[in-house]
Amino acid sequence: MPQKEHRKYDRYDTEVKIYFHVAYDIKTKVRFQVMDKAHKPASPQYIALSKNVSAEGICFSSEKNLHKGDFLSLEVYVPGGREPIPMQGEVRWCEPSPKKHKGEKRFDTGVQLHTVNSESVEKSIYHDKVYQVVWSTVLESVLGNFRILEQKRHKNFTKK
Repeated sequence: MPQKEHRKYDRYDTEVKIYFHVAYDIKTKVRFQVMDKAHKPASPQYIALSKNVSAEGICFSSEKNLHKGDFLSLEVYVPGGREPIPMQGEVRWCEPSPKKHKGEKRFDTGVQLHTVNSESVEKSIYHDKVYQVVWSTVLESVLGNFRILEQKRHKNFTKK
């Protein structure tokens, strides 16, 4: 029987490249991450592709099997963006993906984001009265770039 969705906010489909680190916690068995003395990731980065984004989270697919409670440092690359968007959050769930990539097993991971560009995600969530949607720094940082690109594309199209 399918599980009932318990989502707090709507999801918006995305496909952007993500690089992430998993923060090391002494009490957690994490074999692929070590933090340096400045609390910065010191492990290799893993590549993922986002599946969707919400006001306080992101879901992505990667070859890495993560565990609930793992703390991640992410760099999200959006089309047209000059620099990656730094995000930090906690893995809420990870499960095998029904899709394989080039024959390799993949994992879908849901991350509750705590910060974007060092700004609190929780404090940034609000209801946009004009568009009647819940919005946040997460959505603005990921989807806002698409809006800007679309505006530029439309502007260039109307000049021709």
